[in-house]
Amino acid sequence: MSSITEQFSAATKSQLEAQFKIFNTFASTAVDSAQKVIALNISTAKQLLASKDPSVPHQGNFDSLLAYGRELYSIASTAQNALLQSAQGTFKQVTDLAATKPTVAAVPPALSAAVSAAVAAANEPVASVPLAPAKAPKAKPAAAPIPAQEEFVEVKVAAAKPIALAGTSKPAKSAPKAKK
Repeated sequence: MSSITEQFSAATKSQLEAQFKIFNTFASTAVDSAQKVIALNISTAKQLLASKDPSVPHQGNFDSLLAYGRELYSIASTAQNALLQSAQGTFKQVTDLAATKPTVAAVPPALSAAVSAAVAAANEPVASVPLAPAKAPKAKPAAAPIPAQEEFVEVKVAAAKPIALAGTSKPAKSAPKAKK
């Protein structure tokens, strides 16, 4: 294997490991937070079921509602802080890794010379090539003239019989039946 292929495979492997680590951190934080919210909901439901009549408002229900809100806020802020710390740690790790590792290994001199020659050839102006004279577009043929006809065919149309419409005095006749 060449050194470039090894570098790409090592970079790909480290990138995949970093992505799995980030995904694992996010997933575990989300599951822990969901577990805490479910436990909070269950304990709150038990407290409401233990009260004699939950429909009658009194000071205890209001205090438990405020405590529920504070606990829910605490769970959400803890999850947010954990995710931010994880993202900052990963960002710091990636920037440190990028600063310490050289991105390009020593390039063989033959490859360097070939690339330099190709770049120089690509940057040279192109020699002028004589252009062929432009061809005029072909004209479209004119439409064929219509020959003058001296004889015209006369068509006779038989007089149409009137059909009675609905709401008139005569009903319309039914169509004749087909013979078998």
